[in-house]
Amino acid sequence: MNATASSDPRSPIAGEAAQTASAAWRPGTFALRDAWFPVAHSRDIGAGDSLRFVHGQAFCLRRGSDGVFAEDRRPDAQASGSGAAQRVPAIERYGYVWVWFGDRDNADPGLIPDIPFLHPNKPQPAYATGTAFFDCTYELLLENILDLTHIDYIHNVYSGDAEDAESDDVEFMATSETVTMIRTTRKRPTSRYQREVLGVEAPYQDQSAFTHIFIRSGMCFLHSHYSNAPSMPLMQSNTPESSRLTRANFAFGTQQTDDPAFRRQWPATAAMVAAQDNSVLAPQNPRYVDAPEGADLSTRFDAAGLEFRKRYNALVERQKRGDFSYLSDAEDGSDIAEILKVKRIGSGSRR
Repeated sequence: MNATASSDPRSPIAGEAAQTASAAWRPGTFALRDAWFPVAHSRDIGAGDSLRFVHGQAFCLRRGSDGVFAEDRRPDAQASGSGAAQRVPAIERYGYVWVWFGDRDNADPGLIPDIPFLHPNKPQPAYATGTAFFDCTYELLLENILDLTHIDYIHNVYSGDAEDAESDDVEFMATSETVTMIRTTRKRPTSRYQREVLGVEAPYQDQSAFTHIFIRSGMCFLHSHYSNAPSMPLMQSNTPESSRLTRANFAFGTQQTDDPAFRRQWPATAAMVAAQDNSVLAPQNPRYVDAPEGADLSTRFDAAGLEFRKRYNALVERQKRGDFSYLSDAEDGSDIAEILKVKRIGSGSRR
């Protein structure tokens, strides 16, 4: 992957590149295609119809004798004269039902992302999974996820405050399909959650926080390492149902910790964290989706977000020209388990 290191945390990102990325940013106006979307937890799909949406396109999911299948419920997808809906590619993996949004002929199962901390053929326990909804376009949600400094202000009960940390460094890596941000803080005050719920007595923590996003589908991985407290990785789908609603099916990698209490306690915080994020994102959404184009002010902590905008816009321009292919750097050989510092569960789906 290409890597860019950080500099002074107080320095703004200046120059034409940052201004151009911001000024051209119009989330919710284009549907990137030819990608697998984890639209539902496998356990939620039975013999009856379950409706899911990707960029406003309706998919009907149902479980039959030969597994789960999906149908395209758009009026123009009805088979001529028969009234039957058209089947679309669907696969069960990692405890999710994945549907292909795009040209059926390009539906390569090898394009389903590798999720190293989930077993490819076994769902996570119910207590470690769930669904959250965000009243915003998925691109705005991804920017929020990539900004690992927002946790200091929105989620500091769980993460602690980094203002008095001894050091605070960020770096990001990117391909034509992904963006990864890593934030490392040293001697960060132990959070209230860690003290009161986990019983952590150390006054400070060293923390490495990781975010890895897939631009086309919006799927992401999040993980944090603490020197004196447990943590576990999270997979979150961030499926764009519309320009004003994002469905986030999530699963925690509970196998990454040996603490049985933490395995159940941490997933229970997901609803509270999602509500905190939505309280910020919901009022922002109309300012991006409905407002005229305009530049944002940015700091160097926004470097990954600006890179996401650039990579996203490049994909949009390619798809407008009819190019839906994956470039060679999408298979750069990097092991995401090593990047996230998690142990691999099962065999994965390496391409």
